[in-house]
Parts: sequence; C-alpha cells; structure tokens
Amino acid sequence: MHQEEKQNTGETDGLLYTYNRELFYHFDKEKGFSREIDYQVPANQTIIKQSWDAAEQRLDEVRSLIRAGKRSPIAYYMEKTLMEIPILADYMEMGKWRIRKHMKPKGFNKLKPEILEKYASIFGISVDALKNPEL
Repeated sequence: MHQEEKQNTGETDGLLYTYNRELFYHFDKEKGFSREIDYQVPANQTIIKQSWDAAEQRLDEVRSLIRAGKRSPIAYYMEKTLMEIPILADYMEMGKWRIRKHMKPKGFNKLKPEILEKYASIFGISVDALKNPEL
C-alpha cells in the first residue's frame, strides 16, 4: 500500500506517531536509487514515545518545583523548549552560573526588564507569560 493510500484510509499499521515520517533511500540494481517518504518503523517510534514521555515527566517535576517556590519560570521554559543551561547561557550571552541563579525564585525576582525581555524573546513568549507561566 502506498503512502498516499495509508494517509487517505487512515491506516497506520499500529504506529504510535503517524506524523513522524522519514525520507528513505532504496537501491535497486536495475532502477538505481529511489526515494520514499514513509513512517518510521515501530521500534523507532517506541524510542521516540519513551523520550517524549520522559520529557513530559521532567516538565511535570519542574512544574511542581515552581509551585513549591523552589524554581523560577525560567526552569519551566527551559524544560518546555528542551534547552539546557549551556545553550541558554550562549543565547543569553552570560555565564552558566548566572542562568542557574536566575532559575531560583530569588534571583528571578531581581531581574531587570531588559533581561526578562531577552529571556522572553529566546523562549518565544511575552514577558508577561514568562512572569506568569500557565502551569
């Protein structure tokens, strides 16, 4: 069954993520190379699902820490965008120690408006959304 037929009939052959498609190259001695876009194999899909489940679990943990007053919204948006401290430090053009400080509520509450705007811009949100995340 061709790819178009799978999409039109809604048949997914038990795949977890029907939107995860990859480009596959095939070689035939007579025809040479050919390209085909198809769904990932179920084994790969299981790995992807486990990764997303783990990411969601980490996000839930960060939400709990923010509600408990132990983390700032920066930790939430970092986890939500799958960003790590070294990457955010590079984007913010500041030291990793400062990012860690801003991830604590006390450090976050002292941030100047320019710094908040830069964080919001990097996360693709407004400053208001940064200050008041929808957990």
